[in-house]
Amino acid sequence: MLIGGSVLLMAIVVARQAHAFRDNARLLATVDRTVEELRDARDQLAAQAEQDALTGLGNRRLLRQRMDEMAGTPPERLHLALIDLDDFKLVNDRLGHNVGDELLRAVAQRLTAVAQRATTVAGSTVVRLGGDEFAVLVDAPAAEADALVAAIAEALQVPLAAGDVELMVRASIGLTDAVAHAKPEREPVGARELLRRADVAMYAAKDRGKHRTARFSPELDQVAAEDAGLGADLRRAVDAGELHMVYQPIVELPAGRTVAVEALVRWRHPLRGAVPPSVFIPVAERTGLIVPLGAWILRTACEQAVRLPAPLTVSVNVSARQLREPDFIASVRRILDETGVDVARLSVEVTETAVFDDELALASVRALRAMGLRIALDDFGTGHSSLGLLRICPVDVLKVDKSFVDEICADGPPAVITTALLQIARGLRLDAVAEGVETPDQAERLHALGYRYAQGYLFSRPLPAADLERLVADPVTV
Repeated sequence: MLIGGSVLLMAIVVARQAHAFRDNARLLATVDRTVEELRDARDQLAAQAEQDALTGLGNRRLLRQRMDEMAGTPPERLHLALIDLDDFKLVNDRLGHNVGDELLRAVAQRLTAVAQRATTVAGSTVVRLGGDEFAVLVDAPAAEADALVAAIAEALQVPLAAGDVELMVRASIGLTDAVAHAKPEREPVGARELLRRADVAMYAAKDRGKHRTARFSPELDQVAAEDAGLGADLRRAVDAGELHMVYQPIVELPAGRTVAVEALVRWRHPLRGAVPPSVFIPVAERTGLIVPLGAWILRTACEQAVRLPAPLTVSVNVSARQLREPDFIASVRRILDETGVDVARLSVEVTETAVFDDELALASVRALRAMGLRIALDDFGTGHSSLGLLRICPVDVLKVDKSFVDEICADGPPAVITTALLQIARGLRLDAVAEGVETPDQAERLHALGYRYAQGYLFSRPLPAADLERLVADPVTV
């Protein structure tokens, strides 16, 4: 039926009866009941359209609706937190999708409970955006929004029941307000921009090591834009032949005989020239390109190790992001098989921060060690977990950080610490390598303390593969 230019959907049920008056009464009652049923069905469909079927939370559509309703909220009070569960895919892959679904429901309940307990917050809406992503829209001052997000992060650290198992959940959280940075001060940003900002902040939290919170700032936008440009160039750099490997010797003191080399990647950009690793490696980490780049580095280093004279070994750096990849170990096995390298000729270098408090990364290190690869702990002594890590992480080599070597010739804490680190290595029957040796005095002091191995510009800068055979044949004179 067309009324006032609008289409009105009506349901009419006609029943044949003997008495006209009774017929009319029954007809009216039937129409009335049918319209009520249609109204209820319409309301139910509308509610379902704004609800996540798995968790019972609101969905992305409800979030956008709430954002529109809060358009008049002062921008400094409107906050959006984007919560992404770290490594959730591994739960589905290893325990099955049923357990994964149970975990998502448990997370939804935990988030709702935390939001309800935050009585100082004027209003909050918890939704599931999809997959392992949740969001919380908050109307509150910045300090209270920060406190709510901190409470969420703390609550997620408590194990959650998923079916018959209890699981530890970690999350990366991005938080933003609606204050405009390039518009009039009181003009808030729109819903789309609010979501984008929270997403940028969330990925910044992941880039910093996951399991943490990052608040949006204009600087994060600048980093993201720079990453996009340099990342696109880096993505094609492997196929374009712009990357190459160099190798820095590790020598035996005091003779200067090369016993190993550390494989290092270099990039010569067609327009930018030589791009320092300190620039492009962090970009690779933030964009995820470190995974294919790391595979290329490992393959190239293995191919070089096959050509080096025995018993020279090659050491390859592996990042935390690589260690957390589900198929990382399978990828390493495939590269080892295809290159035919002897695993005894290969070492893997990891940093303390890559494996500390990260069970996935630690499991990968243990798997590498079980395959026969030597494990070197790089930059040892700089983290807050150095000694504790030695109890749980299989290690063959400690690489003492350059910051200690720099002051080795002066009496003071660095010299004492450097000596103590060597004693720890000896007590655990590990090799110790002093990094960043640049002067003969440093080399002599290290040798006097008992260090057997060292690495640094004093002995050699990183060299192309073609120069390695000459270096091996001619010991470095210190």
